[in-house]
Amino acid sequence: MIRLQTYAVFSLLATITSVYYAFSSREQFYPAMVYLSTSKICFVLLLNTGLVAMCVAWQLVKRVFLGTLREAEVERLNEQSWREVVEILFAVTIFRQDFSVSFLAMVAALLLVKALHWLAQKRVEYIETTPSVPMLSHIRIVSFMLFLLVVDCLFLANSLGSLIQKREASVAIFFSFEYMILATSTVSTFVKYVFYVSDMLAEGQWENKAVYTFYLELISDLVHLSLYMLFFIAIFLNYGVPLHLIRELYETFRNFRIRISDYIRYRKVTSNMNERFPDATPDELDASDVTCIICREEMTTAKKLLCGHLFHVHCLRSWLQRQHTCPTCRAPIIPPDNGRAASAQQHGAQPGVQPGAGTGTPSSGGAPTENVNMRQAKLEAAASAASLYGRSFAYPPVNTLNRYV
Repeated sequence: MIRLQTYAVFSLLATITSVYYAFSSREQFYPAMVYLSTSKICFVLLLNTGLVAMCVAWQLVKRVFLGTLREAEVERLNEQSWREVVEILFAVTIFRQDFSVSFLAMVAALLLVKALHWLAQKRVEYIETTPSVPMLSHIRIVSFMLFLLVVDCLFLANSLGSLIQKREASVAIFFSFEYMILATSTVSTFVKYVFYVSDMLAEGQWENKAVYTFYLELISDLVHLSLYMLFFIAIFLNYGVPLHLIRELYETFRNFRIRISDYIRYRKVTSNMNERFPDATPDELDASDVTCIICREEMTTAKKLLCGHLFHVHCLRSWLQRQHTCPTCRAPIIPPDNGRAASAQQHGAQPGVQPGAGTGTPSSGGAPTENVNMRQAKLEAAASAASLYGRSFAYPPVNTLNRYV
């Protein structure tokens, strides 16, 4: 910040000097303005001052709404900035015929606005995982998201107005879609924050929070995928292949496909939870630990998995949105029938072993074959659980964990 202040002071002094020289040497307004617009040195100084002014405004907004950035927020800002700069350079090559000073200013403003959105999302994630947050932090983050939404709408209205006025494809398409995506991201982040506040007011007892969050992310990914596809088609028809959109389109499609797969599995498992997972008896509750490992609350009623572990029904439902393995032992909640059949077929088709050795009438060799099959099924179940565990992991809410610390 100190270096930015020093650079801003020197830039302002250089600009004032050039403006003073132009008016003192020309002595009239129009010749002075012509000199400022035609002189390369004056033009570069004025352009530099405009960029510095935008950076100073960005710093002021960050200081007012966020204060001091945390280390994770700075890392997110650095990582995303380089990637966005590369994508913007690809976009500039597509719209090179529209390159101008106003285009450069809009690109710089878009980068700064995107950076503010990244910080807002990271700050909301931090608030959701912090047990005690001051009221001032809530007021600042709500004001910040409303401010970002207003900025997105203003830039979006400006870009759409330019498109309607010209009635032809231009660089305004690029800015229109970018601010559409930013606006939808801001709304999604704000709704997620509302879910967190509602759960906090309910003292962590809102059972449907995870369900609503899951549907919110699914709808958000669907909206983003639709916008990116429309943007891709519009740019392709008017300018050619938009290389800067290929990665974003692929990542959005992949995330949406993963969420659809998770949703299908979730509906399949939870459609008949009462039949699939029986209620634990009082004797089973007394014989086991009565604390649910997901929410760390005591259980008066619970559902029993095939592995024998007990959980709250609403905690189990929330867990199944992201995982399909037991939270305690990582065993699959639904046994992989195909894996067992393949294992049995593999062991039954070995050379020198009769097909009915382990599956026909009971014999002395049936027990070892059964043990081998069960061991193979457990290994396959462990491998499946490890792959699911590596892809995603759902942590219990921090505010519930801190009650017992």
